Amino acid sequence: MKILRSIEELKKNIINISNLGFVPTMGGLHEGHLSLIKKSLKKSNKTLVSIYVNPTQFNNKKDFYNYPKNINVDVNKLKKLKVDFVFMPKTSEIYKIKRKKKIIMHNKSKILCGKHRRGHFYGVIDVVDRFLNIINPKYMFLGEKDYQQLFLIKKYIKNRFDVLIISCKTIRDKNY
Repeated sequence: MKILRSIEELKKNIINISNLGFVPTMGGLHEGHLSLIKKSLKKSNKTLVSIYVNPTQFNNKKDFYNYPKNINVDVNKLKKLKVDFVFMPKTSEIYKIKRKKKIIMHNKSKILCGKHRRGHFYGVIDVVDRFLNIINPKYMFLGEKDYQQLFLIKKYIKNRFDVLIISCKTIRDKNY
């Protein structure tokens, strides 16, 4: 398993992979994440998992700083699954290029939990857009746990990226 920390390093390692599966995460890997990764490992020639806590999707900075992080535990879980690549960039790496066009959000981003989490979905869509531009995977595996988020990502990437979203059933941790 290769741990990649820069976009340059990432691109060098995935340049010739035509059937790449991508599983974006913010770490804190649990059974739900692991089920997405296992599906990617079955369907794709190679699997890339990102571990990146995106500050732009937190409308409360306290939540961002308190977000649980245990990289060693996450990396060990990924090694056991024999994941091919783990991308763990710094925020400065992801956001070093300024956005040229503003993201136009679907009107469904302002209802349900979007109503109470100002800027959350914009931050999610922004980072997904950046990851897809960098990685260009064939598949992206997402859980159905946050259906509104899944819906908005699918709407946004339609006609923008040549990636197939594989939505997977929600798997709850046995402890919850």
